[in-house]
Amino acid sequence: MKMNRVLFVLGFVLILALYSDATFQALINSSSCCSSYFHGNIPPKLIVKVEKTDPSCAKRGFMITTLRQRLCVRKVSATGK
Repeated sequence: MKMNRVLFVLGFVLILALYSDATFQALINSSSCCSSYFHGNIPPKLIVKVEKTDPSCAKRGFMITTLRQRLCVRKVSATGK
């Protein structure tokens, strides 16, 4: 009887650990993934940072951080005009 309780508690703890890890990963990935893309031009002087999206994202691209916001684009071209 005690062994059943121990196995039940261990199983419950394992499920909680797996669920919390999956939730944590979803929170991390949501901030480094794109849900939609910006299709306009961004003047290079406004760009603060360019980062690739996480490889696990469904939509890959680049996160462009400007002085005011973060935008997702499919590709980056360095025209410098």
